[in-house]
Amino acid sequence: MEPTKPEIGDIRLEWDWVKKGVKEILAEQPQLTFRAEDVYAECLHGNAVLWTTKEGFIVSQTSTDPFTNENTFLVWLAWAKNKGNQNVVKYTPFFNEVAKNAGYKFLKVKSPIEAISKYLLNEGWNIDTITYRKEVK
Repeated sequence: MEPTKPEIGDIRLEWDWVKKGVKEILAEQPQLTFRAEDVYAECLHGNAVLWTTKEGFIVSQTSTDPFTNENTFLVWLAWAKNKGNQNVVKYTPFFNEVAKNAGYKFLKVKSPIEAISKYLLNEGWNIDTITYRKEVK
């Protein structure tokens, strides 16, 4: 079954349910330094785009390489009501087309969740960077 196409959402109209998903992401990933309200502000000011689907939401941003000026479509946040349904894989063709039409050079997803690696690598994604960090004590 073909997934429904994500639609650009209005953060003002969608915030009540999106905020719950953002707070869930922040609770699961305490290394993230932004607040839920920062996501709202980034979308409101046009620095990020909210995409909604029946399964959840994606917030994307543009990341520009400072040396080549090539733009990357960055999936900043992704949240689903039901986990484990490979939504990133399911929506990759859609976002690939969006990125291609907008002149982006790459798609990028960052996540500390190792389980998505096996799905992405099987779908033509490559590991670019894995970030690990340790607090200095």
